[in-house]
Amino acid sequence: MPQYKLIYFNGRGLAELSRLIFAYAGVEFEDFRMKDREDFLTNFKPVLPTGRVPVLEVDGKQYAESAAIARYLAREFKLYGKDNLEALQIDGILDTMNDIRMALMPIFREQDEAKKAELKKKAVEESIPAVMAILEKLVGDVFVGNSITLADIAFFRTMEITLAQAGNILENYPKLKALNDKMGKEPKIAAWVAKRPETPF
Repeated sequence: MPQYKLIYFNGRGLAELSRLIFAYAGVEFEDFRMKDREDFLTNFKPVLPTGRVPVLEVDGKQYAESAAIARYLAREFKLYGKDNLEALQIDGILDTMNDIRMALMPIFREQDEAKKAELKKKAVEESIPAVMAILEKLVGDVFVGNSITLADIAFFRTMEITLAQAGNILENYPKLKALNDKMGKEPKIAAWVAKRPETPF
């Protein structure tokens, strides 16, 4: 088994999906968290492949970009479907879910509180429900096949972010709510969520 080291800030952010994949797969990794932004700028940014995090080290060699890392790990740990057609389905679902992230990002970046409230209202009342309605049509017990894949883990992570902004939105989508509840009760996922550090993001 390769030696894995995941480098990121002391927060969930863009690294958390990969941490959840490691947790669900039961694969050990070094969860390396930089001290702060100054630590990143001084000691890491100049020497990382793209100057950005997260970065995954595999036997000492570094690889960048959060989505690429998550997809690589899912392939390695047999969480990317049983064939290329299932992988295609998974990729389509991931791309659809990314629309939720795109709706939320302006909220996090906006500094003006009045504008932030407007952005949040539009996301919660329009953008996110439109995506959730599509996902509700696509999901069964799981998104693809008959076992948990990257799509289901990514949905759980997406909902962690979404519910902080959109409250009880899952109540309107019973199949998605059932999947999110199922993922939250998966023993290895639940264990990771229970033990991970409490962080502001």
